[in-house]
Parts: sequence; C-alpha cells; structure tokens
Amino acid sequence: MELPTSEGRDVFPKTELKVNEKRGYIGDNVPRCDALPPKAWLKKGATYHFREDSQSLMGKKDPDWWANPDDWTPRMVLDPNTSSLYAKLCNKDEVTNQCDFRSTVVLDEDIPCDGECNADRSRWRISMPCECSIDEPRTVRIDHSPNLAPVWYEYVRQPCIQLAFPEDGHMKTVREIGENTDYGNKAMCADTRLPVAGTACCDKNGQNPIHICVFKGDRVSYSTSEERCAAYGGTTCAWSTVPINGGCGTDTAYNQGSYSEDSSPGLRFLWSSQPCSMSVQISPDGNVAIIHKAGTINVKERVAIDTGTYFGVLWGGDGSYPTVSSSNCGSCEVHESTCVCPAIAVTSAVFDGSQGMPTMNELVSQLHIGAPDPNSFDGTYSLCTAPMCLNNADYNVFSTTAVSNDASIADAFDDQTIFEVNGLFLSNTASIVDIGDGYTFRNPPMYNSPIDQTQRDALYETDAILQHYVDHPNTAPFISTKLIQHLVTSNPSPRYVKVVADAFRTGTYTSGGYTFGKGNYGDMEACVAAILLDREARSSTLDDDAISGRAREPLLKVMHMMRSMELSTESGAKREVDMIYLTSRGLGQESFNAPSVFSFFLSEYQPVGPALNKGVVAPETQLFDAPKLISFMNGLFSLPAFGLTDCQWWQGFGSDRARYWITDYPDGGYFDCGSAETEQPGVPLRLRWKPPSWGGETNVNNAPPSQIIDEVDLLLTGGRLHPSNKAIMEQVYNSANSGINPDSKSLKAVISHFAATPEFHITNNLMNSRVTTTATRPTPDISTPPNPAPVTDYRAIVYLYMDGAMDSYSALVPMNCYLNQQYVSVRGDIAIKSGLLPIDASTSDQPCDDFGLHPSLSNIHSLYNDGDASFIANVGPLIKTMDKYEFEAGSKPQPMALFAHNTQTQITQTVFAQDASAGGVLGRIGDSINNREGSDVFDAYSISGTPKVLEGAPSVSKPADVLSGSGVADFIPKAGTFEANIEALSENVVTSIYGETFSVSMTNAIYRTRLLDEVIGNVTLDEDSCFTNAGTDLADQFEQVARIIKSRDGLEAKRDVFYVSIGGFDTHSDNGPVLTNLLSQIDDSISCFASEMKSQGVWSNVTVISASEFGRTLTSNGLGTDHAWGGNHFIAGGSVAGGRIH
Repeated sequence: MELPTSEGRDVFPKTELKVNEKRGYIGDNVPRCDALPPKAWLKKGATYHFREDSQSLMGKKDPDWWANPDDWTPRMVLDPNTSSLYAKLCNKDEVTNQCDFRSTVVLDEDIPCDGECNADRSRWRISMPCECSIDEPRTVRIDHSPNLAPVWYEYVRQPCIQLAFPEDGHMKTVREIGENTDYGNKAMCADTRLPVAGTACCDKNGQNPIHICVFKGDRVSYSTSEERCAAYGGTTCAWSTVPINGGCGTDTAYNQGSYSEDSSPGLRFLWSSQPCSMSVQISPDGNVAIIHKAGTINVKERVAIDTGTYFGVLWGGDGSYPTVSSSNCGSCEVHESTCVCPAIAVTSAVFDGSQGMPTMNELVSQLHIGAPDPNSFDGTYSLCTAPMCLNNADYNVFSTTAVSNDASIADAFDDQTIFEVNGLFLSNTASIVDIGDGYTFRNPPMYNSPIDQTQRDALYETDAILQHYVDHPNTAPFISTKLIQHLVTSNPSPRYVKVVADAFRTGTYTSGGYTFGKGNYGDMEACVAAILLDREARSSTLDDDAISGRAREPLLKVMHMMRSMELSTESGAKREVDMIYLTSRGLGQESFNAPSVFSFFLSEYQPVGPALNKGVVAPETQLFDAPKLISFMNGLFSLPAFGLTDCQWWQGFGSDRARYWITDYPDGGYFDCGSAETEQPGVPLRLRWKPPSWGGETNVNNAPPSQIIDEVDLLLTGGRLHPSNKAIMEQVYNSANSGINPDSKSLKAVISHFAATPEFHITNNLMNSRVTTTATRPTPDISTPPNPAPVTDYRAIVYLYMDGAMDSYSALVPMNCYLNQQYVSVRGDIAIKSGLLPIDASTSDQPCDDFGLHPSLSNIHSLYNDGDASFIANVGPLIKTMDKYEFEAGSKPQPMALFAHNTQTQITQTVFAQDASAGGVLGRIGDSINNREGSDVFDAYSISGTPKVLEGAPSVSKPADVLSGSGVADFIPKAGTFEANIEALSENVVTSIYGETFSVSMTNAIYRTRLLDEVIGNVTLDEDSCFTNAGTDLADQFEQVARIIKSRDGLEAKRDVFYVSIGGFDTHSDNGPVLTNLLSQIDDSISCFASEMKSQGVWSNVTVISASEFGRTLTSNGLGTDHAWGGNHFIAGGSVAGGRIH
C-alpha cells in the first residue's frame, strides 16, 4: 500500500469518533517519538526492510536520481568486520559463509553502535564507520561481496507520535531550502528533540554558513546539530542564507532546473538558532489551526494565518473556547471571524502518589500518552516492588527510582513513570495547551511531522484510523447485519443481530455442544457459525413468513444454475468460466466490477409494493428492473439451449466464439451457433445434468414429468415450487417432448423456465403454506389509440443525478473578486486557475459579478449566455436553517448521516430530510398531479436503474418504467417463444414480499416492454448522430429520453419525469482529470439533448435539473477532495430564468 506524502497530505491531528459521548485523538496511547530510547534503531525490536537500492520507500522520498548511480548518493555504509548491525542484516550462512538476506529483519536484542566520525560538508571526506555519530539512519548499505552489487536495508522506526505543540523551550526555527519565497526560503517551527532537519553551521562570528552531514539526507535533532557545529569549530546559524549542498541533499533534483514541488529534494529543512513560537487560530466552531511565528520571517502556508488546516481539539472544562461573538476573543487577537491566541504547551505528571495507587479506571481515563517499553532503556527503569505495587493485580509501575517499600511509594510517581496495563505502556503525563483566559485543550498527538512527512507515518496513521473504526462499538452490529442480509435474511430481528455481533466481539460461538472460533475479536468462524446456526436461519416455520429470507443476487443465481445443472465439458476437463462483461450484458452484477463502494444495490432499498408498505427492506430487488430481468431471462434461456456462448446476440453468459477453439480431444473442434443448439459438434461447456429418474442420458425409465420436475425443483428451488407453477412446468415439459431428442428438449425447456419462476429468485416460501387459495394479478392495460391526438401542454423534467458527490466547486468558480483569491488559496492543488469560461452574474445576488464555468462545460456555458441555463448555489439537504455554531452544537435538527453517500442519496432524492420513509420528490409530485387531475396523467421513466426520486406514496404510485441506454429491453427469440409461460409463472398474488416484488416487476416488464417497444421502437431523432458521436452511456440515456418525448402522442403523455445518471464523482483521489472527463460527458449529452428538444419544438416544455448527494470539500486532501455538504447545481430549459446564479 502506498499513500501520498506530499505537502497536500493532511498531517495534522485528527479526533476519534464519539464512543459513549466521549472522544479522543487518533494517536492516543502511542509513545512520543522524543521519548524513545536513544539509538532506538539498535534496540531490540528495531525493524529493517530489504531494498533494491538506496531509495527510501518509507521515509520522505528522495529524488529518484539519488539512487542511480549509487556513487552519487553516499549513505550509511556498515563495516562488515566491526558492525553488529551488519551481522544482523547479513545473517551469514555458516555453511556457505555468505549472507542470507531476509526481506524483513527485526533485531532480537540490543546491539552497540559502531564507530564515530565528524560530520562534513563533503560526504566523501568522511571515513566509516559512523554509526555512533548519527541520530537515525535512512537506508544502510551492506557491501557483502567484492563481485556482487551492494544490498540495502531501510530502517523503519516503530509507530510514535509527536505532540502538535512542543513544550516551551523545545522549539527552534527550521529553514526550508529554496531559491525564492515562491517555493522555499520559508520557516517552520520544529521540536528540537526530533531528527527532522539537517545541520547548518556558521563560524563563531555567525558568518560563512555551510551544510554538514554524515550521509546524504541526514536528519538530526537540534542538540546533535549544535554538537556537530561545535566539533566543526562553529555554531548553528541564525537566519543566514544556506548554500545548496549536493553532498548532503539540499540540492534541487539533478538537471531538473529550479526548485519546485516536482523537483523537491529529499532533505527540505535545516536547523537555525532562530527562536520561534506557536499560536492557534480558532474558528467560530471551535476548530483550531496551528500558526508558527519566527519573528518577521515568512512561514510555510500550512502553518500561516488564514491558510492553515483546521482540526478539532478536545477543549477543557465545560468545552468552551474564545469566539469573536461571545467574548471578542478575550485577551486573544481578533482576526476577522477568528481568534488568534498564543499557545503554551505544559506537560506534567498526572499521579504523584499522594493519594496512593490510582485505580485502573483512573489510569485509562486520565492517561492518553503512550510510552516505550521500560526494558528498552538499559536498566534505567525498575519495577516497583513495594507491597502496594505487588498487591495491585491490574497494572505494573516502572520508575527511574527503585521503590521497594510503601513509605517511599511517592518516589515511584513522577513525569518519568511508566505504567504497564494489559501489555500497553502509558506515560504518567498529560499535556495541555493553554491559550489564556482559562481556556485550554488537550495537546493533540500527530503521527506525521509537518516538517518531514513520511510514507511510514502516513501508513501508521491510516492503520490507527482503520483500527479505531474496527474497534468501534458500532462495527460488530454493522458487519453482522450486512452478513446476515447477504446470507440469510434481509430483515433480521434485533435479537439475531445481537447474537451474531456478540460472536464477532468475543470470537466464539457455541451451538449443539460445539464451540466455533478462537476467541479473537472479529473471528469470522464464530461470526458465520452464529449466522448459519441461529434459529432464524434454520427454522422452517419462518419460511412461511412474508418478510423472512431475501431476494437473491443475479450472479449467485447464475452460478447456482451452472453448478446444480453441472456445467462441464464432455471429457470432464476443467475449464475457466469466463464470466466477464455481465454488467454490460444487462445482468446488473459482475465480479470485481462494482459500480461504487456500495456495491450493486443498497442495503436499505425498499421497492414500491409490499416491502415499502410494511416498512422493510429488500436490497437485491433493486436489480428487479425491466432491462435486468429481461437480460437475465435471455441469458438463462440461452444457457440450456446453447451452452456457455453468446449465440443470442450478446445475451448469453459466454464470451465470443473464438473462446472455444479448444485443441485437446475430445472437446476439440469448432462450432457455430447454427449447430450449437443441436449439439453438433457441440459446445464444450454445457449443462450436463440428467434427472436420476431417467436412468441414463435419456428417459429410458419413462419417468413421469412430475417426478422429473420434482428433481429439478429440489436442486433449483429447494423443493419450494408452488403447485400452480409445477402444473405449468409439467405442461412445458410435455409440450417440448417431441421431434429429435425429445427428452433433451423437454429438460432444457424446464430448466429455462425454472429461471423464470419467482421461487428461483427468493429464499422463502412463495405462498404461506396455510393459504389454500390464490388470487390472480390484474392484467395491465397497455392499449393505445390507433390515431392519437397531438398532446398539448406537455411538460417534462429530466433529473440528472451525479452519483458519488460532484465536486461542484470546480464546476462554478468565482472570478475577478476577493473570493477568487480565497478560492485559489483554500483549494490549493485542485484550484482551476486558467481556462475558466466566464459568465456574468451581475444580476444575481452573489458576492461576485463574475464567475467561471469549468473548461469542459462549453455547451452549458452557451446555454447560460443564451438565457437557457442557470445555477443554484449551495444546494443541500436541510431540516431547519442553521449557522455553523448551531450545527456544531447540535441545537437544531440535522439531516441523518450527513456525508454518507447512501443516506444522503435517499434524502437528496426525497427532499424530505426529516422523514426517512418519505417517497421520492418526483414521485410525490406525480401523486399530487394525478390527485389534482383525477386521472393518471403522470408517467415516470428511469434510464438508469430504480432510483428513490421516482417513488411515490405506497399503494398509490405506479412503478416507474425502467429502460436502458440502448432502449427498450426485449426477449431473445428463444425466450420470446415462451413469453406467455413466463407471464403465467408470475400471475398469482403471493405472500412473500420478495416473490411478490419479483412477480410484479416481471409482469410490468413484460407488459410495459410491449407497449414501449410498439410506440418508440422505431422512432428516429434529428440528433441521432450527435448522441452516437458522443459515444457515452449518459448520451445514450438522454437519447432514450428524447425518443420517449418524441413519442408523447402515442403514449398520451402529459406530465413525464425522467431519471438519468452518471457515476464516478467520488473523487477522493482525483485532482482534476476524472472530473474533467465526467463533466465533458455531461456537457456533450446536454448539448445533443437541447438541440433535439429544440428540433421537436418542446425545449420550452422541458427542464433538466442536476443533483448529487452532497458537495465536496473546498480543501484538497492531497489527491482530491472529500465529503462536504452543500454544492452548486444547474438547471436548463427553454423556460428557466436563465443567465443567473440563484
């Protein structure tokens, strides 16, 4: 795993999630880096990773040219004769007398350093060994053979943190090396105890500065820097210009020109004797940004006023902090809406022994700073052996003063004391930051240095965050619920979830005298056993329950069919089943190709019908739309007939025919689709299962159809086939039993039809066993008038959803005003500084008269200038208006789960944040229109799945028609022959909510497909070539919308809404290119659509609106942007109040 270590990465402190109304910091209980034992890289447990060259992969990356050739980059070279570290890394084989290098070496004991030397401005003048003269190595070189290239190892320091605010007296200014103040020659304040900068020495008069080192990229603490300068006959420099030194690493990249971020050297900062201090800039919501001050010297932007990164802190006392509005910042400086306060860090002992031994609860609640293992300090620490200590079974006490009696117990407690609690070492210290007027906050830890960011610390911080999420109390029930939903039932009871969550937490589960799991948190053996062995998973009584069980995923159904019906070759030779392109073939699901992190369907999805009416979920039914159902039927009718091929026009599950040039016998040869169905010469991979009752390859036993169908039923639907559907199956079997190979034809027909039964798509009983009568579902009316009158007063809304949260601050940008400077400063590397398309917003109520659109939005730019498009600023879900203070305080109701994609998608599409059960906003509009008109004049169409926005009120709204970008889905000839049978299998009203949802969806798919195919099947557009040339899925979706609108007379349409979507906007790792491509697709599609609507004469009757679940951050995360709240969106149409930003 590799993470960004550029200046764009957020290295600043981060707070944890709340647990029981308490919150900590990421990095709590981790040792301080300045508290590690001296020469920690030679202590037991020190870790080294094998490297192919001298490049550091875990530290701050050096310029690539440093590592090639190696002679340009002298590093630490270990002496093979005297270095104990060399011996450990070499791991010499006693037989061959050669080094036996390992990928990772962990020292199994403390070892001594080898050799001393003086730092120099020219590395080539230094004679190794020098191990005792450095603070910390980067990579070390092993010269193990005169005939072989050297080997490199990189030291990977253990996880540790530095406090964001060093204590007073432990700060000095470091100077960034650069050629000008545009990039370089700026200051930062550094903790003098940490090896984060190089050494710059001046003579005793403070002149003639030089940069000295022991190896290239050598970082040292300030005290080491002072010692080196003293040995050189000088002192550390003040703020004199430090010359570039290629030997020590403060040069620009070789042949890369001037100093820039792209050519940044491996060593960026040098120590100076310049004093410095820190302040905090406090936002109105109580977040703080670190401000460095070094006299009048310019500091780096990330620690400068107004350009720093704000983060949350844990305020002391009642949680209050200074604000402009409440106290005029008190004694702090007022800076616009923020307070700027001096920050003084004070670290002191927490327990002094005066109250005896602290309790275990007091330790874990008051100590937040970790400590190294006291045994790593070469006898400095002693275990307390006083009776009070020995009688305490909860923890051990280590102190620098040996304590053996209770009378001296106070000597065991000072700021050097270390407690051992369940294997965790804690420092007896607390560090607070005092900003005056009685305001304090706990000094936050940070893994990465703002001076010298490293890949290593980025990984440590990421691991800590992930571990915090894993350990969070919500994790076990969350994962348990998801697993139960996938394996057993979509609507588990709270009891069931608790049983599984307890197994996840404890790592064990016992059932029937057997215990599963090894007792570790998150043990999946215990968790899965609890899921599958619980009574809710095993009770046959629950099979009759309407909401028990679940709908099945498409890919699992395909694999079920292949395995149960024995997809195989004639010879039995194993073949790779090439299950690719299933999504593009319309199945709706494909391995390793999920459309987003939320997979193929939402766990909280409630389809219109019985599930929504009962307030339960049916996640997999989100894939029960017409294109996917018909594509599934086409594939499952093709598979028994043709084998694993694509003979039916891309509707099978196999790949193209070239896949079947198989050379080995007896599966060799080539087939064509004309002969595939007759199995001459035969498709290699076919369904080869035969009913046991046949007694052979054909029905030699003359087994009755009912027995054969029972055998198929057992394998494909678990014996749950309803009697009415069994009767249809017997009819299918008998009807096909004629001509050549009648038995094979009958079996293939039955297998295909099983894929169309509701029972195959669900896991509970289709009908409650106590229900003895069935009702037939009404047949949808799809009749159309032969000569329809032209529709007048037509209106349509096209809802364009940008899935993933569109970065709208790159779509609409302020220009030529003060906001632009703020925009460029805050956005950093993702700011768009050129190529913006200017628009006039002078008639809008905006702080700037000039704005710019993203360079990719040229067609929308033209629509805006023509008065046919507008923008709406700061769109987002809200229950009540609030300011940031009220948001932070939680004093007003807020939308649920802000910044969560799935929840905010639902809320955005309902526009009803206070009611999670609300219908979609367009669906509710349709209900209102129909109610007002007293008839169904409203129709909804989705060209992209089954969105919430089109759902109306339960039991009131009819479901939306779902098409694909390629148009109306249709059955292939093989499935179309049996269309009446497919319809009959779903004609009964059933008790299972999943079965009923499938049957209604299947029936509507059949009937509405017939209607739409009849009306719009042959429609052509004036802009067909425009949509075709755009060549994107979104353009295809808009093309289908245009075809339906053109067919409005035949459909007798009056009020239509359409849903189209484009995904990929979750741009955490995109600083521009991905967004540019997506916006280009939108712009091209809108252009073609607007031209077509104008051609049809209805542009003034149609409105396109854009939406996304939330906006994205103004600030960059180093690679892209993260989740935020409000965003900017556009509306377009011939009747909109265009040319404005609303």
